[in-house]
Amino acid sequence: MTDKEICKKHGKVSVWIVCSHVGDGSADTIIFSENQDALCFDCAHNFKNLTELDVVAMCYECLKDFTAKLMIDTKTFANLKNRVKGIEYLKGKRGYNIESK
Repeated sequence: MTDKEICKKHGKVSVWIVCSHVGDGSADTIIFSENQDALCFDCAHNFKNLTELDVVAMCYECLKDFTAKLMIDTKTFANLKNRVKGIEYLKGKRGYNIESK
């Protein structure tokens, strides 16, 4: 994750490629990948048909905030696995912070 952009809220930050549903905060599920992208479940299951119009760049910090909101809104740990997958990729592999790359 070397691309950096300016976020109005967080300043100069790394960005992830996300589907427009995650980007606009309307997704109720999210799947993270090791490639620093995140898609809602519907887009993830139909990813071969996604176009550049279906994805946006999203500030890493805003993505973490959105994920936290999804996790809080889940209310039960049992439901969490149905709403958020691959969270380990948001933090980086083997526990180190991806921002330090």
